[in-house]
Parts: sequence; C-alpha cells; structure tokens
Amino acid sequence: MSIRQVDALTEGQLVQLTDLFKDLWWTPGRTLDDVRVAVAHSSVVIALIDSDADERLVGFCRLLTDFVYRAMLYDVAVDPAYRGQQLGQRLMEAVVEHPRLNNVDAIALNCAGDLVPFYERFGFETQEPHLFSMRRKKIA
Repeated sequence: MSIRQVDALTEGQLVQLTDLFKDLWWTPGRTLDDVRVAVAHSSVVIALIDSDADERLVGFCRLLTDFVYRAMLYDVAVDPAYRGQQLGQRLMEAVVEHPRLNNVDAIALNCAGDLVPFYERFGFETQEPHLFSMRRKKIA
C-alpha cells in the first residue's frame, strides 16, 4: 500500500468520495453534483490516495477559511476498508501542519462526542458550555 496526499480530486475520485459519503451518518443524500461543487469551493482539500490501488481515494477532509481568523474543518472521512491504519491521524496531521493554514487564529470542527478524544490529540478543545453549535437549514 502506497498512500500519498493530494490537494485535488479526479472525477473518478469525486465519485468515490460520493460513495464514501453514502456510508457516513452526517452525509446522507449527497449527490455527485453537490459533492463536486462543495469540493471545488473548499479553501483547502486534503485527500489520501492509494497509488497501489488505481489511485483509490482512501481518506478525505476539507476546510473553509479566510486564512486569517477562522477555518472550519469538514468531512473528515476514511474509507472503511482502510480504517485502523492511522489514516485519520495522517489527515489531521496534514490539517494542523498545512502551510496555508499557519496564520489562521483558530480551526474549528463539529464532531460526535465519542470522537472528542481523537481530535484533542491534535490540539482541539471543546468550547465553553455557553457556546452552542447552531445551523439554519435551507428552506425549500
């Protein structure tokens, strides 16, 4: 297995990413067209590719940022067949060491409670109890 990091996806890898999203609890219903747009408009894309498996996408995350004050990390995902090989750790190391993010004051993320210890290993901290994650869904 030869895993390498890339910052752009081929059309075939976008299809693989869409398939990966189908199996994740926080990404139901994502379509290839929507994934294509989301990736194209992300500020930073970090993907892990298995060169020994026909350039298969095996890990992914993306960030939106102003490159000064804030960055938001989204969609940290590892292909189920590749889990347990520290690829999530490799993605997160790529995030915290990314040269384009060096000047950002803070990187934020949302995660399930059982993943808090994983992200704490990379310097992330839970926010004070009076801060809430809020969202407004698209109105049809």
